[in-house]
Amino acid sequence: MDAIPTSIFYIGAAILGLELGGLASIFIQRWIDELPVLKPGRSRCPSCEHTLAWRDTIPVLSYFLLGGRCRHCDNPIGGQYMLVEISCLAWSLAVAYHFGLSLEWGVHLVLGTMLIAGSFIDFETFLLPNRITIGGAGLALAASFVLTEGPDWQDAMAGALFGGGLFWIMQHGYRLWRKEEGLGTGDIKLMCMIGAMTGLSGLPFAILVGALTGAVGSIVYMLSPSGKGMKTRIPFGPFLSLGCMTYILYGEPISRWWIAL
Repeated sequence: MDAIPTSIFYIGAAILGLELGGLASIFIQRWIDELPVLKPGRSRCPSCEHTLAWRDTIPVLSYFLLGGRCRHCDNPIGGQYMLVEISCLAWSLAVAYHFGLSLEWGVHLVLGTMLIAGSFIDFETFLLPNRITIGGAGLALAASFVLTEGPDWQDAMAGALFGGGLFWIMQHGYRLWRKEEGLGTGDIKLMCMIGAMTGLSGLPFAILVGALTGAVGSIVYMLSPSGKGMKTRIPFGPFLSLGCMTYILYGEPISRWWIAL
């Protein structure tokens, strides 16, 4: 940070966050549409499939300049694109403030972007891609060998095994009790990723925040027009991801404050 002015670093972090958000939004849409993620290389309108010019793919800004519509076919552009980009921007700045210009910032920026992408996919499809959950778990475990902040590799491995194992037990226990599915396998894989990111000691905090926010989300889902009461399906992945990201930023100081009480 000494070699680069703080203001320049934050501007760079904001731009990188927006660009990663743009890439994440492309991944989300193509994964949902079951299209190759890397082909075509240029962005296309999902409605008319017209290749978009660079000026139409500037994160956030292009959405407002185009009035939320495709320049070629005038069909609406989904607002989720902008939400993904803004989420990644906010996350990039948050981890930049927390870690500074460091390897920890870069690793958590990528992992957080993966969690954001997975959350938007889960909200829409109730599925979590293996590329995000398994890939993220592998990246987090590999990073634990080189990062100086966060869990070491033993703690990361223990967190991944315990997180995934706990949710595997919950999945099978619910299946035996209710004779139906209550927890997706994607959530089990996601917990392996989250456990590797937080370590074993950070899992209780991440799960607690996920459970509390998930409970609020469940009420919203059940009261929505499409809600089916206790039978309403709830995507749990976004709330678990929120718990993980909250722990990365604030878990340790909040835990110390709680212990002090």
